[in-house]
Amino acid sequence: MNLLALFSKQKKSMLRKMITVSLFISIVPTVITGIGSYLYSSSVVETEVNKANYQFLKSASDNVDNKLQTIQINLLQLLNTPYFLSDYNKDLSADQIDFFSKVYKTLGAFQNTNKDLRELALYIPDIAYMSPTNGVIRPDGLFSREKLDNELKKDYRQRWLEETFPVTSYAEKSRGITLMSKFPLDNSFPIGLVLASVDSSLIRDIIGVSTVYKGQSMFVVNENGGLVATSSERVQPGNFYEHILQAGDVQSKYNFTWNDTTYLVTSITSNYSHWKYIDVIPVKELHAKSRGIAIMTMGIVFFFLLVGVIVSFLGSRKIYRPVERLLASMRGDSSSSTDVDADEMGFVHRNWLDLKHTASKLENELSYQLPIIRETFVLQLLQGQFVYYTDEQMDELLKRYRLPDQAEFAVIAIAFDMNANQKGRFRDSDKELMLFAMKNIIDDLIPQSGWQGVTVNVFNDSIVSWLWSVPGAPEWDKVEPDFFIFTEKMRETLANFVRLPVTAGLSGTGYELKELPEMYRQAMFALESRIIVGRNKVLQDEGSNVSEGIYPVELELHYENSLKLGNQEEAERMLNDFMDSVKRLAGSPEGVLLYYNQLLAATLRTAYALHVEPKQLFGQEDPYSYIRKLKSIEDINTWFITALIAPIIAAVQGNRHVEYERLVKTAVHYIHDNYNRDISLEECADHCGVSTFQLSKWFKKIQQTAFIDFLTDYRIQKAKQILSETDLPVSEVSSLVGYQRQNFMRVFKKLVGITPGQYRESLQKPPSGP
Repeated sequence: MNLLALFSKQKKSMLRKMITVSLFISIVPTVITGIGSYLYSSSVVETEVNKANYQFLKSASDNVDNKLQTIQINLLQLLNTPYFLSDYNKDLSADQIDFFSKVYKTLGAFQNTNKDLRELALYIPDIAYMSPTNGVIRPDGLFSREKLDNELKKDYRQRWLEETFPVTSYAEKSRGITLMSKFPLDNSFPIGLVLASVDSSLIRDIIGVSTVYKGQSMFVVNENGGLVATSSERVQPGNFYEHILQAGDVQSKYNFTWNDTTYLVTSITSNYSHWKYIDVIPVKELHAKSRGIAIMTMGIVFFFLLVGVIVSFLGSRKIYRPVERLLASMRGDSSSSTDVDADEMGFVHRNWLDLKHTASKLENELSYQLPIIRETFVLQLLQGQFVYYTDEQMDELLKRYRLPDQAEFAVIAIAFDMNANQKGRFRDSDKELMLFAMKNIIDDLIPQSGWQGVTVNVFNDSIVSWLWSVPGAPEWDKVEPDFFIFTEKMRETLANFVRLPVTAGLSGTGYELKELPEMYRQAMFALESRIIVGRNKVLQDEGSNVSEGIYPVELELHYENSLKLGNQEEAERMLNDFMDSVKRLAGSPEGVLLYYNQLLAATLRTAYALHVEPKQLFGQEDPYSYIRKLKSIEDINTWFITALIAPIIAAVQGNRHVEYERLVKTAVHYIHDNYNRDISLEECADHCGVSTFQLSKWFKKIQQTAFIDFLTDYRIQKAKQILSETDLPVSEVSSLVGYQRQNFMRVFKKLVGITPGQYRESLQKPPSGP
């Protein structure tokens, strides 16, 4: 469609309006964006230059200050040596030549080690001016004698002067600064001056590296406006610097016009020397970069304008086609068929209602989550995660969460201890419920007691409360004991509720927000110290007043021997003695764990020697991690007894029983192999490698019969077997089973009830009939 023909016709006015609006919408923002981009880029360039200039000035100021401070510190060290603190009036009156020689060498050595110095000199009125550079000069020939005498009369010990003191009228007059020190330095009546001169070229070289623009210059002026140094070889007229200083009295960045040239001026003041460092850049040099940006921006704008015109025309035509089909359909044009879409406005309305409902739900969820977010912020504040925030940032956060920035603060850490021997209202699996209930109780108690505060859960099954009284409130004059009374009342309430030991750690009192992390550490440390001082009370971090003592090695050795001997009573007694030693020697909770970790290592070492595997004692659990979960020394001792001592003692006793069974089995085998001989208990005991008492004791305990009775019974059983299976005479049978015939007859009849011959006959006699 011809664009000009389209605008000349009266029909399709809607399309013309659509194209017109589209062109306006595409062109105007593009032009505005282009202009805005140019202005923004120019502003950014100037801002970045300002930042860079400030950094350059700061770096130059710091470098110069470091140089000057180094010279001053080194000179102070020199002047405070014993040699320079002595009474020089005596040395001068005794031997001036020796005095000049020593001073000359010392000054020369100092100047050689401080390369930044142009000259180092000692001036003593009416005597001499000495320096490694100019030698020794009599005061009569000194060009700056009057100025030096005036400086000696002034009331100061040491200071920098923005001038030099030439020795002769024809000496090179160059700009520089001088560190003037009274000599001796600590004497109320100094006899001379020490001059350390620095050439201004040192400062010029430092600030000169920061000039990057054509026409840019940096210069340094003193507090009186006098020029100290400049980066430019061409010194501007004095009124140039004066006008710049007058224009920038109350600001550090400004524009200044001089001789029809506008300069961007940036300045900072040194905290050390109080000199002002000023950077001057012609604004036209800054805009040189912006001109390139402007040309590029115009090209981009023109390109997007062209694209916008094409897209507007084609887009409007495409958007208009459904309308065109709708019009053709309304006119009954059968040649143009179209589908009528659903009501778009109705669809938008329905979605708007859904969106409004969703927004309402989000607001409700946010109001519910706000206390949680507030508690999370307080926990991070207590843990010191905002120490690097600025005061403005912290003020904004405190206002957002309605927290004070100045008050009388205290931090309380609360925890309960589950005890298997003490049944409370809740089970071990109800920890989360218990913490939730305790937190709600604390939140109710705080306002009832006249305080304000926030209570949060921490990750080690503890609760922390941050309490404060706002300035101006009636409670503002409270002192630390009031916090203690409230903490004890709260602890008793919680203990009565959960029916378990509840311990509270109370910090000291603070008045500034920056003290909170340390107060939190105090409260948590006091809570953790219940492992030493006991639980179910209010504890405060008073510092460790007990130094770490020597580890009780003898108790550990006695304890190990008790385990090896299987003596549980003695092992438990040694463990209790060890606990008493730990309470006396350990100065902190970590010290307690250190002692018990060493005892645990000794116990595991003993268990390994006794062939007791750690899996038999702990399964897959790490004992060193588990011991850290215990909250008191008594709990640790109980765990040692149940988890270590009892199983190890049982294993030791079990191993002994197996050994004794093996011993008795060896004795039985010996009887089976030697019953036909005249063997005895002593012979069998020697064979088994034990005493007769041990063999007799364990043989009877395991076989339930005495050794001699077992031997006799076995022999008779063998005799009965031979009598039934052979026709050997009784005398031979008795010899085969280790008896003499007479003894065999007596023992056999005693045990069987009949003689051996009668026994054989009873076996051969046929059974009687019915």
